[in-house]
Amino acid sequence: MRLTRGYVALSHAPADSDGTRAVALAQFGKYEVRLIEFVPEKPSDPMPFWLELYSHETRSAIDIRRCYDLEAAVQTTEQLMSRARALDEESRGKA
Repeated sequence: MRLTRGYVALSHAPADSDGTRAVALAQFGKYEVRLIEFVPEKPSDPMPFWLELYSHETRSAIDIRRCYDLEAAVQTTEQLMSRARALDEESRGKA
């Protein structure tokens, strides 16, 4: 459900200077799972789902993955959310 809402929200998200758009799907402390839309090199290229695990502490991506179908994107979103949750718990000393 988060992925579907995120995909819809991308159409309303502001674009960066290079045309890239991103929306947060979930956040666990300093860690965020994002859905990203890059501008395709060719308009005829298939539009993959790009999912990113982002650290606000380091201001960088920890992991970024590309999926070409919804089922894979849902699984990847769940994996990244689980990892973000674990990293947050670890950083708080709960692991």
